Order: sequence, then C-alpha cells, then structure tokens
Amino acid sequence: MRDRVRFTAAIVALMLIGSASAPAAAAAAPVPGEHILVSDVLNQLRVEAPSPATFDRTLFREERDLDGDGCITTQEVLVEESDVPPTMVDGCAVASGQWQSYYDNIVHIDPAAVELNHLVALKEAWLSGAWSWTAAQREAFANDVGDPRTLTMLTVATSAAKADKDPAAWLPPSPFPSARCTYVSEWVAVKWRWNLAVDHAEKAAIQKVLAGCVQETLVAPPLPADRPGIPPADTRYYIAKYDGTIWAVTATSVRALTFAQWQAAGAPKPLPAPTEYVKYAWSPTISAVTMFGTDKSRWVWKHVSAAEWKRAGNPQPRTAGWIEGSTYYQWADSRQIFVQDVGGKKHALTAAEWAASGYQPFEKRPNQTFVKLSWHPSIAFLVDYASGIGSPIDGARWTAEGNPTPVVRTRLPNDVVWQNYGSGTIYYSGPTVTKALTPAEWRAMGSPRPEVWGAP
Repeated sequence: MRDRVRFTAAIVALMLIGSASAPAAAAAAPVPGEHILVSDVLNQLRVEAPSPATFDRTLFREERDLDGDGCITTQEVLVEESDVPPTMVDGCAVASGQWQSYYDNIVHIDPAAVELNHLVALKEAWLSGAWSWTAAQREAFANDVGDPRTLTMLTVATSAAKADKDPAAWLPPSPFPSARCTYVSEWVAVKWRWNLAVDHAEKAAIQKVLAGCVQETLVAPPLPADRPGIPPADTRYYIAKYDGTIWAVTATSVRALTFAQWQAAGAPKPLPAPTEYVKYAWSPTISAVTMFGTDKSRWVWKHVSAAEWKRAGNPQPRTAGWIEGSTYYQWADSRQIFVQDVGGKKHALTAAEWAASGYQPFEKRPNQTFVKLSWHPSIAFLVDYASGIGSPIDGARWTAEGNPTPVVRTRLPNDVVWQNYGSGTIYYSGPTVTKALTPAEWRAMGSPRPEVWGAP
C-alpha cells in the first residue's frame, strides 16, 4: 500500500542546510531512491516550448487494470491513499475511507468527494513530450501507480480548478507554505520519471517557489519499465486559408515555406491553420491572427484584404481589445489617448477600451496638437505647437483623426491682432483663422491693442 503522508514527509524532511550531506553534483543523473536537490533535478529537464500537436485524451486509455487484480486505477488509488482501512463493496468498489487532499489540506470520508488527479495532467504531459509516445507508454502514464506522486485523490473542486494547468498558472491553495514546496518537488519528480520537458514560464514559476523553500529535496523516483526517450523534432504543416501560405511548425520554430521548400519536404498535406479573425469595434479593418501555441512570439498576424477575407469564407470577426501593429499616441496638452489600427483608422480610446488593450504604452507627441480659439469654432492642427505653426482643418480631416478634443486657447503663439492705418476694423491672423473681428470676439480675446499697419 502506498502511504502518501510518509512519502511526502520523506521529501520535505530532508532539507539540506549548509554542508550537511549534499547530494551529488547537479550534472549527475539522479539515481532512483537517492535524495537529491529538487533544483538539480529541475535543471536536468529539457526546456522546450509546448508542442503544437493537437491533444486527444482518448489516446491515454485511462482506468485500466494493469496489474490484473480486477481493480481499475481509481479504485487502487482510493485504497492505497486512505488513511484508515477503507470499507469495500463487491471486491474493488470503495464505500468509505479517509483521504487527505493535500493540495488544499481538506480531509474527506466520502469517496464521492474526491477524484483521481494526475499531478502532471494528461494534456500537460502531451504538450511536454507525450505526443511522441507509444500507446503503451501513454497507458502506463495514465495509470501510473508505480510512484505515489503521479496520481492522488483530490477534492473535486480543487481538481477542477487545477485542471491541466502547470505551476506557472496554478499552485495549491493550501494555507501551509510547505504544500507548495511539496507540490513543485513532486511535479519535478514526475516530469523526470517520465522524461517530460518544462517550458520557460513553468521552470521560472517552480524556481520562484523553491526560492522560498529551504533547499528542497526529493527522493528520485524509480524509472518506469518503458521510460520514454527524447521526442524527435515534431514538424506539423499548416495552411492559412486566407492566402494559402504553408507554415512548418515545430516546438521551437514557426516558418513560412516557399512552394519549393514544401515540395522538398515531401509535399505533406497541411492542416488548417488555427486562425482567428479579429477587429476593433470601431473599425472595419479585419486582421487574421494564427496562433501556433500560447506564446505570442509564435503568433502570426496579417491585415487581410477584402479578397483574402472572402477567400477565408467571410468569417465573422471577433472584437478584440488589442491587435498587433496598432499605434498608440497622445497629442500635446491632451489627456486623450488615440490608437491607429493597421488599416489606418484612428480612434480616441475610452477608459474601458484602453483597459481592454492591456494599457498599451503610448507615444507622447509633445509639440503637435489640435487647437481652437475660445471665441471661434474653427480647429487647426499645429505641427509646431510652441511656435504656433499650423493650419486649419475641415470636418473630414477632424473625423479622420478620430474627432480629437482640441486644446482651447484665447490666443496662440505668434498670432497677430491688427488694423490698417485709418481703419476702425480690427483683424486677427493665426493658424486657425484670419478674419475681421466682431466687437464681441475682440472683447472675448481680452481687448488686445492691435498693431497698426500702413502708418505713414
């Protein structure tokens, strides 16, 4: 019978302080049964991007009776992890017992309150190398009772919250810090036992937890009879429906192929590329984003033309908060933030839209802005705000710029209030307008003394 409590204690009790019985050098492969620093084992795991291969849970053949005793895997683990002798019905069915769900430190006596949980979920295993395994290896992993860390009984709700996440996305909610140390230690042990890779974010998350543990050690697990090897380079071929581009995708690269390169690879039949079509709610521009994994560096963006969109079958685009290629900026003396999409459409962002963009950084344009006079409706764009250099814009230009709220001023740099010698008419000349002033407009300006032109 497995005893998770005693086994976990063996993992966390051997914390090495100072020079006390340090394990072998980090470069040495662990020997099953030896105590070794978790960080040393972690550093022996391959670091790879998750495989793009499509996950199929049915390939793992769960709930088998691999030892031939008539009991399936869940029944075996229920019996082995019960802290008291379980009550059995009909040979293998478990009616009651006592199980400690160590992820959340909850004790259950009803077997219906817990469910079998793969520490390294089947999908996570698939993405980390199991895509290349044989059917027998996947079956052995899915039903692994050879090491108590692979499978455990867990509170149903906690199991659902964990799902197929790795330590970068989920850690035990237990109030005891040691639970997280144990969790990542066992995670590393299972990955090493089955020769699975970690990705960069996953490894960083494990290292962050270990930094709060006192030189966490683990007992190197026994190796399965048919331990998987390092998977071969897995190349999948995809075709973008909107333009026919064929992509060669591996765990480490995404490459567009020429026709000759595709032929040289044996002209493999490409799969439909995993493409979404997105747009801003305020713009007609549609972009295609093809996502070969969750890492944004493996996403391919394309502003699609009307013909390309039609070729793709006129898909309904999804409204997005951020689209690659968008430019964010702010004019001088303005609090508004604008975005220009890849099609050239400009828009003043609301607070909600900026939040939806992920608060994208924006370029400040400190000496360019839109202005209007407080006493006149015309709007000008100043290319040199400090010097008052610019020209009036019409309604079409203002709309095309995203209807920016202009900076309102009574006067602008280097404008002129003047009158001809001998005339009572006062004029204004500035970047927004040149006109004869009405008495009300002149007073609204503060009744400035005009320059006199043409005096003898």
